[in-house]
Amino acid sequence: MALESGTYINSLVATNPVATDGLAQADDHMRLIKATVLASFPNITGAMTATHTVLNGIDARVTALETAFATGTKMLFQQTTAPTGWTKDTSSNDKALRVVSGTVGSGGSAGFSSAFSSITPAGSISNTVAGSTASHAISVNEMPAHSHSITGTYKRDDGSGGGGHFPHGSARSTSTSISGFLDITASDTGGGAGHTHGVGTLAVSSTFSGTSIDLAVAYVDVIIATRD
Repeated sequence: MALESGTYINSLVATNPVATDGLAQADDHMRLIKATVLASFPNITGAMTATHTVLNGIDARVTALETAFATGTKMLFQQTTAPTGWTKDTSSNDKALRVVSGTVGSGGSAGFSSAFSSITPAGSISNTVAGSTASHAISVNEMPAHSHSITGTYKRDDGSGGGGHFPHGSARSTSTSISGFLDITASDTGGGAGHTHGVGTLAVSSTFSGTSIDLAVAYVDVIIATRD
């Protein structure tokens, strides 16, 4: 009896079994047919409702989709591996997407995961201030109370010397036999210029801290793939 062998339905021979074959081998043919059909359609687990027209047009529709994107076109896919006909672009990793109205490019240095994380503000401030007061001339009223020691020479009325020196505050003679006067000479000093006062150096130093800010934004990973 003629009995072919094979795994898929394309291995079946349409002319088997021949008319002269006996019934004893009919079960072998039935098992072969069932095995090849199941092997050829392993994922069919329900009723196939597509018509032969739909099935016959699948190839043309797939070809149209494949040619809809020119070679080199880049697209985003929410999957780990690129689809058939596309190549995964691994030059960009841990980056955010930015929408622009002009020429596309790239920039920045902080990765997405590190930039959007829990951050606690902290730091310190240190400043130095220096200067001087404005110039000011001291007035008489602003001076501290004080006294001056003076000396003088007693002279006769005719202007001739004699009598010696008399310090300020010494006892005055009450004698009337001598007539004369006390000749006192004082000199001035000082220019009345203004002066300034230095304020020294004022140092300011402080630290600051704050409550942590959670910037761990929820995200969905995508890949960039290029059309082959």
